[in-house]
Amino acid sequence: MHTPLESDGMKILVASSGRTDESNGPLAAAASFPWPAGSEIHVLSVIEAVPAVVAGTAPGAPDVTSLQIRSKAEAWRTAASAAARLAAAGLRAEGVTVEGNPETAILDHAREWGADVILVGMRDRSLLEKLLLGSVSEGVVKHAPCSVLVVKHAGAA
Repeated sequence: MHTPLESDGMKILVASSGRTDESNGPLAAAASFPWPAGSEIHVLSVIEAVPAVVAGTAPGAPDVTSLQIRSKAEAWRTAASAAARLAAAGLRAEGVTVEGNPETAILDHAREWGADVILVGMRDRSLLEKLLLGSVSEGVVKHAPCSVLVVKHAGAA
């Protein structure tokens, strides 16, 4: 990881799920923050693996290949659209997609790229959902190799 003193800009990783209103999420925060000149932004969209369905066990089971292709296309659209919005705001931005578990993928990309800061959103979930599913933002904060800015979406508790 480099420090901001080594170059004119920073490396900012924005985790974008495309599931929430981006007007108050990490993308909006990235667009409004006064980053140093020369900063780079990677907008990361994670393609979650579609669980494989054992062939023959369920008549009419969805075609996993088709679902995975749609998931990849949606992740690519999310990253490209978000990067284009940031570029339109005058920022140097690139859309990136990776496959895997969202928390792990965000952390791995931050380490590999040498991110100086990660922007991640926090969605409103019930206590039961948090217990069963965990929280990507909490995991990123706990294990990140750099600073993390958690952007609380309007209505998130």
